[in-house]
Amino acid sequence: MEILSPDGEIGSPLQAIGLLLVALAGGLILLRGLAVQIRQTGFDGLAASLWRYDSAVALTLAALTLLNLAHHFTPLTGVFRPEVGDGGLIENLTITVMLFPAVIFLGHLITGRPRGGHFGPVLMSALSLVLLAGFGEEISWGQHWFDLAVPEVIAQTNLQSEINLHNYIEPGMMEAIYFATGLALLLLAANLRQILQPAEQAPGFLALKALLVLSAVLLCHHVFQELGELAVITTGFLIWKRLDDGRLSLKPSWLRTLTTY
Repeated sequence: MEILSPDGEIGSPLQAIGLLLVALAGGLILLRGLAVQIRQTGFDGLAASLWRYDSAVALTLAALTLLNLAHHFTPLTGVFRPEVGDGGLIENLTITVMLFPAVIFLGHLITGRPRGGHFGPVLMSALSLVLLAGFGEEISWGQHWFDLAVPEVIAQTNLQSEINLHNYIEPGMMEAIYFATGLALLLLAANLRQILQPAEQAPGFLALKALLVLSAVLLCHHVFQELGELAVITTGFLIWKRLDDGRLSLKPSWLRTLTTY
């Protein structure tokens, strides 16, 4: 019963209830998307829309979810990060994927090669700064990598005595932020066709919708949130890359215009 609580005790079953409700809503969203896909493209189109690496990523994350559950009862050293500190395969994958858009953009700036993607330089500069800041926060600005001494004022006030900002947020508030983010991702998955338009050569995005739903579900319980971060970052990167190279496009004209700056 420990899985019911973010602190490893039975004190907070509401997280489990929230997880189940979000999983149920996500399942209904996917069933509706499945029905729409079959009605529009038939079973052949459904098979074609699923036969892509989005599905492989979703299945891999689903398998890692089972591993994550096992880790809660029998710690898997080297796969998931410790309670205090950095490291582990999942966190290293997350921070690596997080840097991809910034590295691609900065690579073009340094080499002077024209990028030619959908997103303009202003937006990509802002996005790169946000991602680099997120990377710094995830690694506590190198504290554990370089064995940095923690200033006394931080050691006394930071919840984990780490050089970062996110550990100043109280656990209850952090759980609420994760849950709200999960709900927002669920809403995005439910309305994906009003926001994104797939290219004619790649109709449908059921597997991408599945990734959004899985990301939402994983963020809604403390036990799975580290894996949820990887799911969100990976899904975000896939959407960004496909928008940038034209395999997806934004339907709202104001959003399409805004992202070209």
